[in-house]
Parts: sequence; C-alpha cells; structure tokens
Amino acid sequence: MSGLLRSMSNDLMISETDLLYLIRSSPYRYKVYKIDKRKGDKKRIIAQPAREVKALQYWVMKNILSRYSLHSAAMAYRQGKSIADNAQVHAKNRFLLKLDFKDFFHSITGVDFKAFMVLHSADKFNPDEIDCLARILFWKKKRDGRLILSIGAPSSPILSNILMYEFDKTMREYCMQKHIRYTRYADDLTFSTNAPSVLDSVVSQVVKICQKLEFPRLRLNHDKTVRASKAGCRRVTGLVLSNDATVSIGRDRKRQLHAAVHHYVCGKLGEEEIASLSGMLAFVRSIDPGFLTALRRHYGRVNVDRLLKNRSESQ
Repeated sequence: MSGLLRSMSNDLMISETDLLYLIRSSPYRYKVYKIDKRKGDKKRIIAQPAREVKALQYWVMKNILSRYSLHSAAMAYRQGKSIADNAQVHAKNRFLLKLDFKDFFHSITGVDFKAFMVLHSADKFNPDEIDCLARILFWKKKRDGRLILSIGAPSSPILSNILMYEFDKTMREYCMQKHIRYTRYADDLTFSTNAPSVLDSVVSQVVKICQKLEFPRLRLNHDKTVRASKAGCRRVTGLVLSNDATVSIGRDRKRQLHAAVHHYVCGKLGEEEIASLSGMLAFVRSIDPGFLTALRRHYGRVNVDRLLKNRSESQ
C-alpha cells in the first residue's frame, strides 16, 4: 500500500480495503439538487458529497492542499479576506471592468488536477496516488464521464484557487505593466484604473491567457461583462464603490435596513425576520461601520446592539 493511503488509513481509522473501495466510489457518492440563480430562469447544480467523502476531502485539505500557494489576487475562500477587501482594492480608481467565467467550478476537471500534480508534485506522489486524490476531490456526473469540481464540496474552493494560481500570476503581471489593479473573487474578475481606455485591451488579454494556459480550460461569459466609471454606479462583489474612495453597502440596502430596524423597534418583526436582520447588521458592521453608528444614533444603541447580540447568541 502506498504511503499516502497508509497515512489516510491510520488517521481516519479505516481499513485499507474499505478505504480503497470508498476512494474508487467517491466520485459517485454525491447528492445532487438544483437551486435558483440570482438572475434569470437557469438553475445552479449543487453536488453535495456524502459524509464519508467529505471526511476524505477534509483530510486532503489539511494534509495536502494546504502545501500549495495561493496567489494574492485570489480574494475568495481565504481566511482574513472578505468581499470588502476585494472591493477596497478598486475603490480609488475611476474606471472599472468586471468579467465572469462561464461554469467556473464545472470547467475545472480531474484532468487539470492531475496535470498540476504531475507538474508540481511528481516527486511526492506516484500516478496511482494522484488518481486516488482526483477521485476524492472531484465529482462524476452520470451523463458525463469527466471528473469535475462540484459546487458543494468543502475542498472545491481552495482547490479552485490552487489551480488558478498560474492564471492569476500571468494576469497580475500583465496588469502591473498597464497600471491596472486586478483581483479575482471565485469566477468574478475585477480590473480598475485611473487611465481612460486602458481597460479596452483586457478582455482580449484574458481570452489569450485562457487559451495559452494548459489548465484549467476556461471561457468568459461575455453576457456578464460590465464596464463602469465614477460617472455611474460602480459595484464590486455586491458592494458599492463611493466617489470618496470608500466601500459601502449602497443606498438601497441602507433604506431597507432603516425600515427593518424601525419595524423591529415597533415590535413588528417575527423571529425569522429578526434573525435575518441580525445577520445583515453583523455584515454591515464589517463592511460599513459608519452606517451602523448612524443606526444606533437614530434608533438607540440599546436596540441595535440587542440585534447584534442576538446574532452572536444564535451562532
């Protein structure tokens, strides 16, 4: 038995025979369901690995995936980073370009992972071990023979960042030459600058990089391309970039929260609505603390802090 499987067997207290059977069947042990996307009639496919597969994935995350570098441009799924950090990078720039990858997770395959491992870790894992890792980390759709990254597996976020390292590195190098700020939040790419027309060449450059890189094979969703400037509303990962170079939750959300807190103070909210409002205020505290101060001043510190305490106690 290989060193990798022996370590897994010992740590997870599972026999070698049972472990091998579980690994071979792992790509099929997923509960699949669909949820509505934020916009449009399309559905998002969620593939949730079975409990025993998650245990293998967590082991691989801790003992193997944690060894690999993540590029600083990758802002999602990282401890200490948030959508506010992603937006703040672009807050001081006048011009904004947002791009989106099509079917991001499902476009990242077991073949991509194997190519990465052969390139970076052939001295640590033999081909059979790499194949076992791919089976643990990737889902196999019934209608498709490929192993693909699933939306729903705990290992998918960090693995996507690892496999996107070369793309992020190449993209950042290009942007630095053009004095462009670049970040990636999962499948959302954001570029900003203060120089007019500099962003015009970015789309073709992203396509060129995607075609040149061996893995993963990604395509842009051109329907989601957004260009903005200080003359209009600039949003990054759902947050508004204000003209004073700060990040805000935006006027619409502020009006909704004002109304919700007012209803809470008047005793018009049910338990579920209070829980939802508490979560939203906790989010605001990390994004727009100045607005939280304004709510305290308007509705009373005791009332607002009681909502925040309700959030803490429910976690």
